[in-house]
Parts: sequence; structure tokens; C-alpha cells
Amino acid sequence: MQNNSTVLAFGEIMMRLSPKDHLRIEQATEFDVRYGGAEANTAVSLAVQGDPAAFVSVVPPNRLGDCALRSISQWGVDTSRVVRAGDRLGSYVFEPGASQRDNGCVYDRKYSAVSLAPRETYDWDRILDGVGTFYLSGVTPAVSAELAAACADALSAARARGITTICDLNYRGKLWTPEQAQRTMRGLLPLVDVCVANDEDAPSALGMTCVSGSLSHGIEERDSYVEMARQICAEYGCKTVASVVRNVQCVERSQWMGVLYDAASDAHWFSPIHDVHVLEGVGAGDAFNAGLIHVLRHGFEPQHAIDYAIAASILKLSIRGDANLVTPEEIEKVSASHGGSRVER
Repeated sequence: MQNNSTVLAFGEIMMRLSPKDHLRIEQATEFDVRYGGAEANTAVSLAVQGDPAAFVSVVPPNRLGDCALRSISQWGVDTSRVVRAGDRLGSYVFEPGASQRDNGCVYDRKYSAVSLAPRETYDWDRILDGVGTFYLSGVTPAVSAELAAACADALSAARARGITTICDLNYRGKLWTPEQAQRTMRGLLPLVDVCVANDEDAPSALGMTCVSGSLSHGIEERDSYVEMARQICAEYGCKTVASVVRNVQCVERSQWMGVLYDAASDAHWFSPIHDVHVLEGVGAGDAFNAGLIHVLRHGFEPQHAIDYAIAASILKLSIRGDANLVTPEEIEKVSASHGGSRVER
């Protein structure tokens, strides 16, 4: 993977509205406004880490579209490949949970500009110029059939150019059923070099039964994630699989660890287990993916790579909003200390 070429992320960016002070939606009289989306979040995290990152999507040519793009370009993400068309920017309401009350999410993304855009909107020969790594998640093909077709076009074009392809399965039950996800993702994965399959993703997105997808005792089942990775590589031809595996006690308290598997050597590496207090969980998987892409681009040895990627992920848990605004130096400190902290003076 070339570390001087652009990482291009493909997906939808949305307006995020959140009730303040942990209020429920029904109690809210005002909302905090931010912008983000799985792929956009990953691009921002990469840019903050110093990697050349770009984003491609369809965003309406209006003030909301301007705000959405400005929210990521301010951190150094190249948005020049974004198509400005359509009438509507998708949105969602994120309701922060507390204790045993889970986080809530209500999507308002139907008829968004990117969801209505036909696959022909994207000129991949032009869009992929100068790109060394292409990234998307399972959220993108779930948005519409045309986007799913565009994902296949993009991955095929990237593979023909020798571009490294990375996909986070990232199953979203609010967007499609397991049956729909499996039909699509099983078709896309043979075009993917690096697959990220976290917690519930493999059972829902691929129909795999070797992992339970448990969020309460996933770490105790860590060996089953190695078997999951081995099966993904054997069936779909992926070269590398990475996972975040968690034990979640409640919204604010959980344990996180990472798993990395290499198909060529049939070897795997576990990160340390991090006991974390969660300020906000949105984007932590995207932060893991950005950390993983960063270490792959820079040729980290495998143990260092998975330690770094999970450290990036847990740092995101301490930051409000979608973006993981931490530097490589900050990530390395957590990676080296296994989560310990001190006052920086």
C-alpha cells in the first residue's frame, strides 16, 4: 500500500441532530448540530493523522450541503470529487443514552441527494485518479440499489487499477435486512482486500455462524473471531481481516480489544483489552478503520498495527461528535500505555 497516495472514502454525509444534556427526543426544545457519516468520519480521522484523504459523494448545492462539506474539509479532507446535485441532505437524530438506556437513532435520509443519484453519476476513471486506497462501508450500499451498484462499479475499477480496497461490513439494521445485506455484501467482498468485521457484522451481513455477535461477552469469544476471519479470507479472497470485539456493560462502561488476521501467514494478533469510560460512542468503529488504514499505509508490524488501531478507536470514545480529532502521537501514547493516562504538562 503506497503511503504517498490518496485514501478515498465513498459514502453519505448527513446532518446530525442531538438533544442536549442527555434529554430524550420527546423532551428536546433544541438540538446540537453536527455533520458526519461512516466514510466521512474515517476520512477526517485519516486527515488529522496526516494521511492524504479524500471523500466522494453526492451533496446538494445548497447551504446545508456547503456546511456538510466544510465540516470535513476544514480538517484537510479533499472534497473536490464530490458531485453537487439533488435537493436534500440526509439527516438523523442521535439520542445519547445513559446507563442501561441505549443510544437512540432516528434516520431522516430517505430521498437524500446521494440516495437518488444513479450509478452513472460517478466517473470512476476520473475519481480514482491518484488514489492508492479505496474505502467504503456496508452503510453505503444499504442506502439504495443504485448506490450498491455504484459500490460494485467502484470496487471493480479500483481492482483493475491495482488500488487497495477496504470495506467495513458495518451492518445497519435500520437500513436493510440481513437477507438484503447478505445478497449484496457477498457479491462485493471478492473485490475487497481488507475486510473489517466488528461484533454483530459477520452474522448479519454475511450469515456467518462461527461468531455469536455478542456485545456482552465478545472478548471471551475472541478465538471465534479468528475463525471468522479465516473463513472470510478463504471464501471471499480477502487478504486481511480486522475486528473490534467488545464486552459492553452499559452505555458508559465497556471493554474493547482488537483482532488482526493475515491470510497469507494464517497468523493473528490480539490487542490489549482496554477498560473504557464512554463519553460518546458514535464513530468509534470509523476511528478504528482510520487507524487500521494508517498503519497499513505506513507498514507497521502486525502487533503494533492492531494496538494502534484499537487505541485510535477508544480515544474516539472520549470525544463528542462524529470525528476522531486525535493525532498519531496521542494514539501512540495510548497504544504504548495500554490505556493508562496522565496529565500532559
